[in-house]
Amino acid sequence: MIPLARPAFGPEEEAAVAEVLRSGWVAQGPTTARFEKEFAAEVGTKHAVATSSCTTALHLAVIAAGVGPGDEVVLPSFTFPATANAVIYAGATPVLVDVERASLNVDPDRVEEAITERTRALLGVHLFGAPCAIERLASLARENGLFLIEDAACAIGTRIGNRPAGSFGDVACFSLHARKVVTCGEGGLIVTDDDELADLLRSLRTHGVDRDAEVRHAKGAAPPAARYVRLGYNYRLSDVQAAIARIQLARLGEFVEERNRIARRYDAAFADLDGLRSPPAVETGTHSYQSYVAVVEREAPMEPDALRAALAARGVSTRVGTYAVHREPYFESLFGERSLPVTEEAARRSIALPMFNGMAEDDLETAVRAVREVWQKNPATH
Repeated sequence: MIPLARPAFGPEEEAAVAEVLRSGWVAQGPTTARFEKEFAAEVGTKHAVATSSCTTALHLAVIAAGVGPGDEVVLPSFTFPATANAVIYAGATPVLVDVERASLNVDPDRVEEAITERTRALLGVHLFGAPCAIERLASLARENGLFLIEDAACAIGTRIGNRPAGSFGDVACFSLHARKVVTCGEGGLIVTDDDELADLLRSLRTHGVDRDAEVRHAKGAAPPAARYVRLGYNYRLSDVQAAIARIQLARLGEFVEERNRIARRYDAAFADLDGLRSPPAVETGTHSYQSYVAVVEREAPMEPDALRAALAARGVSTRVGTYAVHREPYFESLFGERSLPVTEEAARRSIALPMFNGMAEDDLETAVRAVREVWQKNPATH
């Protein structure tokens, strides 16, 4: 099978891990601190705080926003459930809204309609590496005195105009999961320009401690014992993971360029297939193509499930794009049934095709040929 995704690891990542293992410091420490500085420079923010995952980063971001019981956070329903879960972890209510048909990203008009006196924050998602209307969300946040969180889990390397994704919100959260452009298997980051927020986030990720690991364990120093000043969590990234992520981050430019080349090959190959809609191009900025997600339109010659099954039979892995969170059983049990038609259609009809760095030309051509053959063997009947 051609996999949906595969990490692009090589001897440099192996050597970086070996160096950390030899150092004797494998938990969060100096390598993580170096990675944080490098990541903040890449995104163009003052601070980056590494965490154990993007989910834990989102949880801390919601807490840092001051969100709690009785509050609401507005976010798109077409996203991975972790985005909404982070709000629930804080005891607040995720208000799930519909997305734009063309971009599959959150519809800012629906966000504006959903703002109430209970709204404390807006949460925009740059889905699949495509930038959402974050500038409009930033304006809504300013106009209504709301905290803005960017869920940039898929958006390392994404740019809006000349600005990196993650540089618009009060905080932004990134993922280092195995399917992401930059990965160390699992991990996350929160970025911010706010010094006080950064200090709070560092404390929250380490059990509520009053100072970070580098200060607590500085050589030749005898600082006072650490104090635990608030409820905190064990949401840290290890130096082993950070060592891998540092090498990956240094390759970000080449990774994004390669993914765009793969996306252009898909776009060209599917341009004449009526009913198969490729991801929209980014007019001013950069799509990082964490995933290549097409949409099987209603007028297509076959249904999405049939396409996925036919491609699997030809050795090509696929997945749904992502989920209509409001239709998942847990969320329906909390909030009841509701209709968000664009989200529901996107969840039914989106299909993620293989997209990863180091994808062999033969595998790319096999995936392209498989889609075209299946499509052409199922001519439209209307």
